[in-house]
Amino acid sequence: MTLNTNFNQMDDPIPVSDLVGLQKHSDTDELYVNNFDVHRVRTRLVSDSAAIAGAVSQLLGAFKLNGLNQSSSPNVTPDIEVHLSAVDALDDGIAFVPAQTPMMYDWDAVKIYSLGKLRYLEMGRQAWVCADIEERRAAGFVERDVLESGWLIAHQVFFPLWGQLLKECGVYPFHAAGLVKDGRAVLFPGRSGSGKSTLTLQLVKEGFRMLGDDMVFLRQAGGGVEALSFPEEINVTDETLELFPDLAKVKNFTENKLRQKSSFSIDELYPGCVTDRAVPSLMVLPEISESGKTEILPMSRTEALAFCMRFGLFFIDPSTTGKHFELLSKLVRQSGCWRMRSGMDQEELLRSVDALLKQGSNLSAIERKE
Repeated sequence: MTLNTNFNQMDDPIPVSDLVGLQKHSDTDELYVNNFDVHRVRTRLVSDSAAIAGAVSQLLGAFKLNGLNQSSSPNVTPDIEVHLSAVDALDDGIAFVPAQTPMMYDWDAVKIYSLGKLRYLEMGRQAWVCADIEERRAAGFVERDVLESGWLIAHQVFFPLWGQLLKECGVYPFHAAGLVKDGRAVLFPGRSGSGKSTLTLQLVKEGFRMLGDDMVFLRQAGGGVEALSFPEEINVTDETLELFPDLAKVKNFTENKLRQKSSFSIDELYPGCVTDRAVPSLMVLPEISESGKTEILPMSRTEALAFCMRFGLFFIDPSTTGKHFELLSKLVRQSGCWRMRSGMDQEELLRSVDALLKQGSNLSAIERKE
């Protein structure tokens, strides 16, 4: 793909519609158009790169609308539209953040900026995306050197601003594992490395159903909150492979050299374990126990809400902060809130989670008045 533009004024934002128009393709360019239905929010991805299309399709594979390709997709009106093109090098006259634009998040490799209705993502000088939250449309460019890593494309280039556009449609990404038993969901919010994937494997093996091992979606339902599935592939380390002998049965691992992990579809190991949605009645902040024993500690709702705000995607985005806070507050009010230091004894872990679920939303052994 080649860019054709006369834009030079780095103080003036370029409308997303103009960015899409700048992505001029030759007659020989093959376009990849994929459609996804993420809990009734339809996303269309348009790209000139098989690597970009493949990375996003792997991330959102559970939601892909089969049969809707380039020729048929114009008949489907998307709620969100994302255009990503591969380039040899980013054009400084196009892929820029206007001067004096406030930075909203700094994740080292990825930075997010907010200017009116526009959101910008920069991944160094390797990728750049601009999203219009009112039009629910985004366009961006990815240098070809990045195309070797599907994980970078999906998680650091595509997902962040797409996640914000998803919030504009009422579906909120939440950094947590979600497991379900007897129709009730338990959420384990936490950062990477807190043991969420290990917990997921342990509980699914014991008969729990899964919403997601690292991320779920939240949506208002009636007067409360429901948790929705996001069954992306589960990432495991060499240590996890040793801990779970059943993983030797998995034949289709995807190697992620960048993160030194491998990923697989849990449906290959435990067919039919994924469930679409459930109402959370329990929220447990996981930690890895240093003693090796599982411990359950009460957590106040105020403390739980503070953690929820940390693990809700782009909580401080001015467009959705109010609704996001209301949603997380309802989630905390309807859930029992605990800390859990998980040990190596799987039977002890299962007993602990079962005991908490039986208590439902009764808060704990200590009485809280907040």
